Amino acid sequence: MVNSRLGILLNLFLPQRRNPNPKYAIPEKDKNLEGKTIVFTGGTDGMGRVAVEMLYSMGAHVVVLGRNKTKTENVISEINKTGGKGSLSLQICDLASMDSVKRCAERILAEYSRIDVLINNAGINITKQTFTSDGFETNWSINYLGSYLLTNLLLPKIQQSSPSRIVNLTTNTDFIDQIDFNDIESKPNFDTSETYTQAKLSMNMFSVDLAKKLEGKGVTVNYLYPGYIKSNLLSNLEGKEKVMQFFMNVMASPTNVGADRIVRLAISSEYASKTGAYVSEDKIQAPHKEAQIESKRNHLKKISDKVLKKWL
Repeated sequence: MVNSRLGILLNLFLPQRRNPNPKYAIPEKDKNLEGKTIVFTGGTDGMGRVAVEMLYSMGAHVVVLGRNKTKTENVISEINKTGGKGSLSLQICDLASMDSVKRCAERILAEYSRIDVLINNAGINITKQTFTSDGFETNWSINYLGSYLLTNLLLPKIQQSSPSRIVNLTTNTDFIDQIDFNDIESKPNFDTSETYTQAKLSMNMFSVDLAKKLEGKGVTVNYLYPGYIKSNLLSNLEGKEKVMQFFMNVMASPTNVGADRIVRLAISSEYASKTGAYVSEDKIQAPHKEAQIESKRNHLKKISDKVLKKWL
């Protein structure tokens, strides 16, 4: 584990890929998305915004979930000016508020006849301890609980729209050995010792669990670590970490590399029958050992369902 962590840290200071790898290019036959509805969180910044524009250019109707109405409207207006074949719509959704997530899901279910792809891309990494209005630690709320709730609420429509896909964004979770259930259950607000990575590892475990649940039902669930991509994800870092961010962003891949990886999982025929896969950058890798243990996935589900019972 020490070697793995050292490797991750060293990699952040090495030049990353500057362009999408042509070896993994999306087949041209998969780029006609007319009639497809794609629900996308975290699509107003960075690689998410670029991915939304790519999907729009291919003819998809992309439902962009945003917390800030004005910002999201401006992004949609800018993308519309590019003259793509698709269409865009806005849904207000704040993943830090479970009430907001539930209301958003209810509107989507009422307004759209199908959901072909759900992309849970939104994420945040706050090093300072903060809590949401629901009392949850903010990293946990945005990186896991909000997406867990949204996915479960939209799942009936996603299943009705099969063949359909769910793509969850994650990070490199080799920094932690295991989920600390004692820590989680002793503090129901999810104020754990490593909030960001534990929340992302939980998203990995949820992805594996959901993939198994939906196996044979026409819905694939895969999760992606897009690599180190230049983004606003680390904008909340402070002190020495803020200085490190500057140097790391110089070396990071541009947003189009991450966007290409997201879109590939969402539409490429290469992933038409793959489910439960952990894709690290461009390749399928073995899941974190915690995600492979059914009893731990079941334990996490019980905890998640318990704290979200009010909204599920």
